[in-house]
Amino acid sequence: MDNRWSSWYRMEACYKQGDTMRGMQKIWPGLLIILITGVYAAQATDLVGNWIGNTTGYFGADGAYNLLENDSISLAVAEQNDRLFTGSITYTREGEEIVEDFAGAIDADNKTLYIAESKGYGLGTIISEDEIELIYLEDGETVVAAIDKLHRIKA
Repeated sequence: MDNRWSSWYRMEACYKQGDTMRGMQKIWPGLLIILITGVYAAQATDLVGNWIGNTTGYFGADGAYNLLENDSISLAVAEQNDRLFTGSITYTREGEEIVEDFAGAIDADNKTLYIAESKGYGLGTIISEDEIELIYLEDGETVVAAIDKLHRIKA
C-alpha cells in the first residue's frame, strides 16, 4: 500500500510541475516585452545641439551679493556618448562675454543632469526633449548661485 501512495504522490507532483511549466510559458512573453521596453526606455535623451535661455542668480564676493536677472546664456552640446556629453557654455559676467568648456553626465533616471565647469558645477533637470533647467553653484573668490532655463534652438 505504501508503494501505491508514493506512486500517486509522484504522479501528482508531476502534474503540478506541468501546471507550473505551462504557467511559466504564459508569463515569459510578457516578461520579455517588459525587458525589451526597459532597454529602449533606458536610452539617454539626445542633448546635442544649441540651447539658449536666461539666467537669474546672485553673484558676490566678500559678503556682498548682486542680483542678476534675465541675463542671456547659451549652451552648445558638441558631442554625446550615451549618457556623457561635452561642449561649451557662453554667458556674460561684469560686461564680459565668457566661454567655458564643460563635461556632463545624465543620471540613470534620464532626467537629472550633472555638469562640471572650470570653476563650478551645474545640477539640472531635463524638463522635455527641448527644455532643460540648470542650477549652477560656484565657490571661491566669487560666490555664485544661479538658475538657468534653456530651450533647444531648432534648425
